[in-house]
Amino acid sequence: MARSDIKTWLSLDEWSQIIGLDPLAFNQLSSATIRRNNVCGDIFFQYDWQHSDRIGRDTIARAIQQAEQEIAREVGFNLMPDWTVDERLNYPRPSAPELYGVYGVNPRGQLKSVEANRGWVISGGMKAKTLIQAGAAVVRSDADVDNFQETCTVTVAVTTTDTNEIHAYYPAKDGDNGWEIRPIKVSISGGNATITFKVWQIAAANKMDALNPDPIDADTAGNFETTVDIYRIYNDPSTQVQFLWENDVSCCGTCTACTLGTQTGCFHLRDPRMGYMVPAPATWDTTTSAFVQAEWSACREPDQARFWYYSGYRDNSLARPYAEMSNYWKDAVAFFAASKFDRNVCGCSNVNEFISKWRRDAAFGSQQEGGFTVTQEIASNRLGTSMGALYAWRRIQQNGVRINK
Repeated sequence: MARSDIKTWLSLDEWSQIIGLDPLAFNQLSSATIRRNNVCGDIFFQYDWQHSDRIGRDTIARAIQQAEQEIAREVGFNLMPDWTVDERLNYPRPSAPELYGVYGVNPRGQLKSVEANRGWVISGGMKAKTLIQAGAAVVRSDADVDNFQETCTVTVAVTTTDTNEIHAYYPAKDGDNGWEIRPIKVSISGGNATITFKVWQIAAANKMDALNPDPIDADTAGNFETTVDIYRIYNDPSTQVQFLWENDVSCCGTCTACTLGTQTGCFHLRDPRMGYMVPAPATWDTTTSAFVQAEWSACREPDQARFWYYSGYRDNSLARPYAEMSNYWKDAVAFFAASKFDRNVCGCSNVNEFISKWRRDAAFGSQQEGGFTVTQEIASNRLGTSMGALYAWRRIQQNGVRINK
């Protein structure tokens, strides 16, 4: 599996597919029996220093992460569902600075709302991960009858019916995010989950992690993992809001210095797209797995609140919209990330020409040398003036896409 400890929404394997790289070579694999007509067989390694004339997967992951975060900041939401941890926001205050709010309601008599920093909020809560089965057996098959068993199938018993919650990891990695196998396909029937992916996504971990690695022989079955760990990843709603109060100056020694009063709470959504959350004091009941309404512990509205929530854009045309990025954003991230490389990716001319297209600076104005005229759109583009940045910027500026935050 093309992996990195740098967290990305778009998996490295999906990026390589969009760019047009050989999936075997990108995952450090070589074969004498397949890809015989492929003159571009440069093997990729994890780090730049492991090969002199190509970049490593870690550098690619860093560029993807930077592209994702820059696009997300401009568009106003995560490009796919993800968790926000401990976002601290001011609670709405009366217009007169000398007054405190008491009841926590707006002029319409409803609870006040707080605007999150990210739009497309799904629900309050924190990321939870539980092991379904360790060491689940991988069964290889030749689904397309090309004399190479590239299809991997794993079957495990599950209690969940949500395919978005099923995730696969390398064995004995404790579900570390850097070792998640992505992308995968999942179906659930009769209490069993069937997970499928490609064999190049489970190249032997010890060979990929070698300090001085060699190409891995794809024709040797022992060069692939034979088991994977299956986890359930889901939203735990028990932690959503913590209200904060500053100490009153009249405490007269009864308050702890430099601390804030706290109280737990929950929220519902007034406008999910814009991220308008409506917090209220409440306590979590572990028996009923629900919140129980409470009153302000300080007898007035809080000064601030901390939020834990799940948010991001969902493409409901996908099989797993909570676990996959929309195709609308995949190309934008892939091309924008490619524009960030400072040198060629590999020795393959077709790949390098494709990436050079997205690296090209549109602000370069010499028409004689094949440059461009600098338009107002290019000049005002906050992502930059590379062709990849312009492609991503146009995706952001489409009608109804951007959320102004």
